[in-house]
Amino acid sequence: MKKFRLLLAGSIVGLVANFSVQAYAQNAVSEASDEVELDRIITGGPAPIVVTGSRIARTETESSVPLAVVAAESIQQDAALNVQDLLQEMPQFGVGTSRTNSNFSTSGNGAATLNLRSLGANRTLVLVNERRHISGFAGSSSVDVNNIPTEFVDRIEVVTGGASSVYGSEAIAGVVNFVLKDKFDGIEFRSQANITGRGDNPRYLASMTAGGTLFDDRLSVIANLTYDRDDGLRSNKRARSQQDCGTPLGNAAGIICGPQSYSIFSAQGQFYYNLRGTGANPVLANGGSTASFSFNPDNSVLFGQGPGFNRNDERYIATPVERYLGSFISTFDVNDNLELFLEATYSKVKSRSRLEPSAISIGLVTSADVGASIQLDNPFIPAAVRSQITALNSDANPANDVVSISTRRRFNEVFDRSNKNDRDTSRVTFGLKGSFADKWRYDASYVYGRFKDHTESETADKARIANALDAVSIGGQIICRSAAARAEGCAPLNLFGYSTASAAASAYVQANIPRSLDIINEHHIISANVSGSPFALWAGDVGIAVGAEYRKEKALSDNDPLTNAGLNIGNVTQDLKGQFNVKEIYGELRVPLLDNMVVNYLGVNGAVRYSDYSTVGGVVSWNVGAELEPFDGVRLRGVYAKANRAPNISELFSAANETFATITDPCNGVTATNNPGVSTAFPNGFGAVCRSIPAIQAAVAGGGAFSYTLSQQQQINGFVGGNQNLNEEKATTITAGAVFTPNFAQGLSLTIDYYDIKLDGAIATLGRQFSVQQCLQSSDPVFCSNVRRGADGRITRVDGQQINVAKTDTRGIDVGLRYAGELGLRPDDRFTWSVNYTRLLDYETQGNPAAPVIENVPSTSVSKHRGTARTSYSADGVTLSWQMTYMSKAVSSVTFTNSNPAIERLNNIRDYIYHDVQLGFDVGETDNFSLYMGVDNLFDEQPPYLPSPPFTASITGTETQADVYDPFGRRFYAGLRVKF
Repeated sequence: MKKFRLLLAGSIVGLVANFSVQAYAQNAVSEASDEVELDRIITGGPAPIVVTGSRIARTETESSVPLAVVAAESIQQDAALNVQDLLQEMPQFGVGTSRTNSNFSTSGNGAATLNLRSLGANRTLVLVNERRHISGFAGSSSVDVNNIPTEFVDRIEVVTGGASSVYGSEAIAGVVNFVLKDKFDGIEFRSQANITGRGDNPRYLASMTAGGTLFDDRLSVIANLTYDRDDGLRSNKRARSQQDCGTPLGNAAGIICGPQSYSIFSAQGQFYYNLRGTGANPVLANGGSTASFSFNPDNSVLFGQGPGFNRNDERYIATPVERYLGSFISTFDVNDNLELFLEATYSKVKSRSRLEPSAISIGLVTSADVGASIQLDNPFIPAAVRSQITALNSDANPANDVVSISTRRRFNEVFDRSNKNDRDTSRVTFGLKGSFADKWRYDASYVYGRFKDHTESETADKARIANALDAVSIGGQIICRSAAARAEGCAPLNLFGYSTASAAASAYVQANIPRSLDIINEHHIISANVSGSPFALWAGDVGIAVGAEYRKEKALSDNDPLTNAGLNIGNVTQDLKGQFNVKEIYGELRVPLLDNMVVNYLGVNGAVRYSDYSTVGGVVSWNVGAELEPFDGVRLRGVYAKANRAPNISELFSAANETFATITDPCNGVTATNNPGVSTAFPNGFGAVCRSIPAIQAAVAGGGAFSYTLSQQQQINGFVGGNQNLNEEKATTITAGAVFTPNFAQGLSLTIDYYDIKLDGAIATLGRQFSVQQCLQSSDPVFCSNVRRGADGRITRVDGQQINVAKTDTRGIDVGLRYAGELGLRPDDRFTWSVNYTRLLDYETQGNPAAPVIENVPSTSVSKHRGTARTSYSADGVTLSWQMTYMSKAVSSVTFTNSNPAIERLNNIRDYIYHDVQLGFDVGETDNFSLYMGVDNLFDEQPPYLPSPPFTASITGTETQADVYDPFGRRFYAGLRVKF
């Protein structure tokens, strides 16, 4: 509590120094937007405005598709620094990229994406004022909402279901539309500071919004500057993730944390004797299962295995993120029928990862191997080791002669492989809008968006490591053996023990070109829309909307030359360069059939869009629906839609990049008579098909066996890249629901909606191991084209490619309940209550037609029941808010099995309820100065313990699913606002 008091005091001091404030509670509703209009949206009263999901004016409760609105009041009561923090609490959203699951990303650490219906961020269309936002990832359509200023958002509208016919590709799961403030008078400052109950993960925000009008209110200008910083959270700051955990001794041994689970790649090195053996290649002593020697903390030689390395001591639970955001909106009323508008936003987001130093193999022939072994004349070899080698090489068994030394070692003192991200995003929109002929509206706009990400990290040059390791002693001076290497500054590298690499050697082996990645995404969008009523029928005005759009997308992902060539630590990674354009026309129709004739209202609606992509050609999406209001207070709605998503630039144009993921040949161990690999998936086994390969048949002739050495298996590489022959993904969406706004309870609204989304031909990468198995079993060229065997029959390379092969089917029921009114306990008091609940009925996935269909409910990322409920009460300038977030019991993975009952029990996760409270109050007689404070996760709920391994869904470094459950614990915040 002492730290919290200091935090609150510091925040108040920050007010005096910075005049930083928050637009708080219901007061901001009238200050940030049209109070009457927004209140009508909240309460369900008639307000003919354009809401997301249709380009024809209507209200939220008249929307033909499920629509959830997050109003300014809820945004402020949540006190979220990032809009993702707020939206992730809504049950419609699945797991997106976030600060708690992106530490190990190559780029994009700390990025924030939205994932409607758990169908993927690339199938969730993010709009700002109903216009697309530039992507925040290389060649992708996924938007990083770090670039959207929370302080500038007036409300958020969320449409779930196929909306491709209205908004275009990527809207398979739905649309999230951020409606920004466009009217503001005065200057407002906000400041907020957050800290956990354990005194860590501090977060800070300072924001200023200013606006006004000129020329008889015809010109409106509003601007915002926001700065916030999240210092991140280290893995060693929580007991569950302080040490590496796993099942190093097998399932039966249970989960072990501590030294037995530490990485064999240690800071002091684990060293192995390479024996002459009986073949052409050296073999590791003891088969490499135990090191020949290592080192004690004082760097004395330890024969046998030394202590391992605790990787979690270096990792992050949450990555640090720092944001600078500037936003500007201006409108000018030329006359009553024409308005010009300009929107401009700029953001700079800085983040970084924290990874354990690289695990490097020397002379072990693995994917992490940098090359040649350490030679026996290396002068850094300790005397005790050299004496043992001399003894081994003096016995009568030449097969036991040591010919060189290999090692597994962390390069702690050599370089830091953690990366730093520096992302710049610019977006400019200008256009015009207005009305004509009484019932017609029009708008036209141009949008330019540009995203740039520079990622940089230290790395090492493989050739330089080999040069520096090849050291000799000449005249008592230790130098690099190669004269050419010495000429370029080679300094000998000593890896025998803790912190033994010299500064000169460390500097030399680091790549002279830093490991870097530059990403640039750019788009241009021109669109025009007209909506109105061309005529009236007996039941009312017919509504139509028509429009056209042109969009051009470009992307570039540029790696440094050493990464391109695979000459530094890591795999070969090629650059990405691609572009496409799309021309679209679309139309929407709403026809009233009955108006106060038998029923209050009956109407039908529909929309269609034709898109001509330069990549996949013509694509059509459409929907049809109906609305029925049998009597006052009840409205029924339903829509059937065909949606699509065109492949993005990364999926189409990514170059083939190298990977060394473990591949097991089912033919390994085949003899002339056995039949390995018999299983439910492969009931015929692999014996016969393996022997049908001539080279394998020759190997097993005469009673032999076809097999791989460890070296041969470890050298199987592969390349995974894009596919320019991809087609669009297709989805069928059905939504049906009801809206209740009873006259006897003014301010109360209830929505119940059923949704069913079937996604076919989803773009996915065929598993490399799966390709090997399916090629043997079916000889299908789709799979066999990925597998290459050498003249000896052994696999040398297995590639992966992206194809339209996967399926996802999901069904559920959404319930939304809201009430806003007065309790009458105090004059002019206000009581609000809202509930969002989703019952997930099914979430089935199938990776490819030959794979089994998996029902994922109730796994943690798609739990069966999810909901949020918020209650708030305001009176006399004081507001109290309480929110509960619920996730039902689930399993980490529906396919998880383990022979140890204790481990199996961990897979079964209990219900979770998080409680968040906030108290706000005005200081003085006006509402121009307000304080607020709150507690998130009030009862300090701790996440489930899910160590990795064996739980593959666990986020590395957190030992839990940190992107589903709160890994921080109880958190306090305090803030204030002032307005002039």
